[in-house]
Amino acid sequence: ENKWDLWFENALLLNKYFLLYEELSFAMNHSDIGRTETCIMSWILILQATGKHKYATHMTNFLFNTHCIYPLGLRSALGLFFAT
Repeated sequence: ENKWDLWFENALLLNKYFLLYEELSFAMNHSDIGRTETCIMSWILILQATGKHKYATHMTNFLFNTHCIYPLGLRSALGLFFAT
């Protein structure tokens, strides 16, 4: 019984990651910047947990730069229409 629960929990976790990938792919294909940023936040945590620190750092830097560093004109060119 405990072994089945472990397999079931692992299958649920795998499905969760597949759905997260599918959501990111859909958001990027449909140019949904807000949803893409939301998905990137989850992927940053996953990449850090699996030891892929370079990818996580680049994604974190991208989000930080787009929200805090880049001037408003560049944000608009990237498709990020939000007020500071």
